[in-house]
Amino acid sequence: MSKPLLTEADLTVIAEGTPVLDPFPTRPWNRERLLAAVLDLHLKAKTKADREAFQQALGAIQVLDALDRLYVRRDE
Repeated sequence: MSKPLLTEADLTVIAEGTPVLDPFPTRPWNRERLLAAVLDLHLKAKTKADREAFQQALGAIQVLDALDRLYVRRDE
């Protein structure tokens, strides 16, 4: 059985459909830009809600990273 494959466009759709990532740039898929925005939230967090939003967004990025690593084919 072959492993399912995803594209970066698929990751964009998944990120856009993830509510915790709504405040962050998800289109087009760019992990570094998304992570920079999430880390910026962490640096500016003043409330418990901000810190929780950071943790949730970071968790979503970790899931997307796993999908990227395991299922996105890179023809380089």
